[in-house]
Amino acid sequence: MDEDQYRNTYKEMNPTRCYFEKLLLLHYGNCQQARKLLLAEREAFACNSQEAQSQCLQLIGRLRSNARFALQIPQANSPLPHAKEIKVQVGGLFGLQQLLANKELTQTDSLHDNELKFGEQMDQHAPIENVYTTINEAIQHYHDLDAIPYNEIVKTIVKFKLPERKRKRNKRSK
Repeated sequence: MDEDQYRNTYKEMNPTRCYFEKLLLLHYGNCQQARKLLLAEREAFACNSQEAQSQCLQLIGRLRSNARFALQIPQANSPLPHAKEIKVQVGGLFGLQQLLANKELTQTDSLHDNELKFGEQMDQHAPIENVYTTINEAIQHYHDLDAIPYNEIVKTIVKFKLPERKRKRNKRSK
């Protein structure tokens, strides 16, 4: 299946896509509204609630917008590169969760540990307990997504680092 055909099939099968899908796929947390889908031997996530999906879309848009300068992304309307999108999703939700718990936002040790293999963070720390609950708590606490202090959350987005993937050594290059 070529990539264009995959994208078209994905859009047909998943009209309520999860906007925090990368976070879920990398096992950085959970969401009670997420439903796993399998398509062409790939995993995807759909949202069980249009209201939840709308809230997530609004929040992810605000996180991306507020993090663009810090992530050195000059074009406002261009999609973020894969690694930077992961930083926004994971670092942004973790920062929001920490902000709601009145914790220090510059402490992101539970988000990166070079000894862990890529994607194992959830098994060790499960940094994002529940995307849906975190967003609803933020709305309840701040009364509006626009009132969230994004300048504080950007700190966790910038500090978040994906563990480096271990590269296989080429046997010929010894």
